[in-house]
Amino acid sequence: MESSQPDPLQVRRRILAYALVPVVLLLADLPLHRTAWRGNAELHTVIESVATEMALIAGAMALVRYYTKKSSAFLILGSAYLGAGLFDCYHTIITSSLFVGRVPTTLSSLVPWSGIASRVFLSLMMCASLLAWKGGNLRLKADRKTEVIVYLLAGTWIGIGFLCFGLIRLPSTYYPDFLIHRPTELAPGLFFGLAAAGYLRKGTWKSDDFEHWLVLSLVLVTSGHLIYTCFYRNLYDALFFAAHLMKIAGYLFGLVGLFISMHSIFKSEVKNATNLLQSNLSLAAEISERERIEEELRRARDELEARVRARTADLADVNQTLQAEIAERRRAECVAQAASQAKSEFLANMSHEIRTPLNGIIGMTDLALDTDLSSDQREYLETVKLSADTLLTVINDILDFSKIEAGKIDLEATDFDLRDSLEGTMKTLGLKADEKGLELLCEVASDVPEVVRGDSTRLRQIVINLASNAIKFTPEGEVALKVHVEAQDGLSRLLHFTVSDTGVGIASEKHKLIFDPFSQADSSTTRNYGGTGLGLTISARLVAMMGGTIWVESEVGRGTQFHFTVRMESSEKAIQIGTIAPPELLQGVKVLVVDDNQTNRRILEGMLKRWEMRATSVEGGEEALMQLAMARDAGDAYSLILTDMHMPKMDGFTLIERIRQKPELSAATIMMLTSAGHQGDSARCEELGVSAYLLKPIRQSELREAIARVLGAREHQGAIPLITRYSLQDARDPATVLRLLLVEDNQVNKMLAVRLLEKRGHRVVVAGNGREALAALEKENFDLVLMDVQMPEMDGFEAAAAIRRAERGTANHQPVVAMTAHAMKGDRERCLAAGMDGYLSKPIRPQELDKVLDRYVAMRRRTPHSHEIAEPSKTL
Repeated sequence: MESSQPDPLQVRRRILAYALVPVVLLLADLPLHRTAWRGNAELHTVIESVATEMALIAGAMALVRYYTKKSSAFLILGSAYLGAGLFDCYHTIITSSLFVGRVPTTLSSLVPWSGIASRVFLSLMMCASLLAWKGGNLRLKADRKTEVIVYLLAGTWIGIGFLCFGLIRLPSTYYPDFLIHRPTELAPGLFFGLAAAGYLRKGTWKSDDFEHWLVLSLVLVTSGHLIYTCFYRNLYDALFFAAHLMKIAGYLFGLVGLFISMHSIFKSEVKNATNLLQSNLSLAAEISERERIEEELRRARDELEARVRARTADLADVNQTLQAEIAERRRAECVAQAASQAKSEFLANMSHEIRTPLNGIIGMTDLALDTDLSSDQREYLETVKLSADTLLTVINDILDFSKIEAGKIDLEATDFDLRDSLEGTMKTLGLKADEKGLELLCEVASDVPEVVRGDSTRLRQIVINLASNAIKFTPEGEVALKVHVEAQDGLSRLLHFTVSDTGVGIASEKHKLIFDPFSQADSSTTRNYGGTGLGLTISARLVAMMGGTIWVESEVGRGTQFHFTVRMESSEKAIQIGTIAPPELLQGVKVLVVDDNQTNRRILEGMLKRWEMRATSVEGGEEALMQLAMARDAGDAYSLILTDMHMPKMDGFTLIERIRQKPELSAATIMMLTSAGHQGDSARCEELGVSAYLLKPIRQSELREAIARVLGAREHQGAIPLITRYSLQDARDPATVLRLLLVEDNQVNKMLAVRLLEKRGHRVVVAGNGREALAALEKENFDLVLMDVQMPEMDGFEAAAAIRRAERGTANHQPVVAMTAHAMKGDRERCLAAGMDGYLSKPIRPQELDKVLDRYVAMRRRTPHSHEIAEPSKTL
């Protein structure tokens, strides 16, 4: 049975109709009792004939509905209405004048007994139709077996009823002394009531029109039986005919419900048929269209085949011309490849030829600037160095960008001390920052691992690019590098770097543009500050390769913050740098930090507290003097003072002079930190009794070593010379001195390399080409060979190959590092493929040279050699 979501208003109306039916019948009962009107047998026969026809029609429609949708409930209802119709027909015939006196029962008893038969049968079948349902689903299957059972039971019942009424004498049904005059009529009334209650409880009457009319019919016949049929006194009185009219009304309501149900089914079928017709018409149209298209395709195919045959003849003629063209293009391609090869060789040669003299210019200028010079000479040489550095930056940026664009840069994965690497990187920029009066700061959060695994060279390149830009575009204030852990997963760490400045800032609409190649914040930037515009592009590409992102936050006039993240792994290996001071020497020492920069004070306090020292910081000289006096009066004087050189109101030297003027305060050991040293500073420090004079940004390892030395000297009442960054480097273990073989043919580069290596305390033997290098290796052992590549007689590749051939079958391995002006794409790979262990490009960067030397110093300390140290600067 069809159902849909019930309409609340419709439900209320139907409930009202169910309630009004018994009320109306009850109100009509009183006038019907009082009326003296009586009918006759002929009227009764007419009414029963009408009831018979309506019952038979309702039964037929219910069965049609059953065979249309195969619902077992309609099978039972159809059988009920048909059976009731047959009983009514039998009742009409047997109570007619034709059979008067021919049956054993009197007419007054036969009429009610034969009349009640149809109502009992119909009421019980209505109850049975409810049993066909289980919940919302039909319990009985609509199949042939169910049909046979229902028809057989209904037919048997009807047959037995006919025999009973025709052959058995039935008693009277009228008891005038009873409250209910005709109690036999209660049975069908109660069964109709049970059926009505069951369908009301089922609830589908709320949305199903047929069940609504069925329930209305059941309510009507139930009320008619209980109000009229049970209480009529005489045959053919008003209540008698009222009860018969209620029966006809019950059949009528059932018919209305069946008509509505059948109408909805026919309407649905018509709609489906219409849709099917439309689909068939569409399908026919499609078939016609497809046949038309296939015909057109056949014609087109025939026409195409004709054209193909014509074109085949033309192509045979064109083919020879095409073969000639292909041969010509191959020849042109070979020429283009040769030109490209020539171009690559030209660029490689030009890079080599530019870098070779530039190496000499930069290196010799650095050496000259370390000597005593007049102010004019120093100014000229500093200008030369600045120009050379700028030219080298341009060359390096262009070469790096070309390598990145070609995808020829591979990242290395080595263990390195992150804090030491960043501090060393920032220290190389200290002089530039001091020239502009800027504070250069480096702060590494405590949660950042000491040793990480990644590409330290590329990380250093990113930091230098960003920090150099920050210094370039900051007229005053500070440039700070900060690092913290943003996320971690096992050993993997996502490190967040921030390079901030207090410079000119960048307009918001330029934030994305600055990461494009050859782009800067605005057109005037190139004129005011210079640069290729490739630094940020290279940094962005490198950050992406290292699994991170880069972005900028900036406002014009309010400074800039460059953020980038890189993913590295925390390493469990310990890397020792320099001499490690014993921790017990530093524990509990009271330290006063004097610096006007708040960030600098926070960094120094963080370092000191990690070493379990008791640190206090102030921002100026007057506050420092007050703090020293207060600590002295409290009996807990400061043992160590770390003071900045450049401070407003009172600089570092003035503060030290004031301290030395007060004997009660002068017992503390004093160390001075400065952004850049100036001529005469060392002499003044020694004059004022300063124990150490160090450059900022200071490495953690350097600061710890310097503090340990000055405190150790005081503890043993010894005296040591003024500690500087050079004295920290010079006080080295003999195991850190390397025997080096320098293979170089260019006299300027040879002289520069020897000076740089000897300045670092190493012993150097020089060879002019590969053949001389092989001869030197036959005579003595070396910790490291620094090999130029392009040399006369025997170049570096041939020499490295000869060294490796000589080592075959032995456990020996001579470390060889290329030191060459070849810096084009693929040059590093060529050197490593030739058997070399490393690669240094010219011009030689002191930091890169130190990194290579430190690696082999560490190897020497693990496996020291027993042979004697070679004579320095010996040339073969």
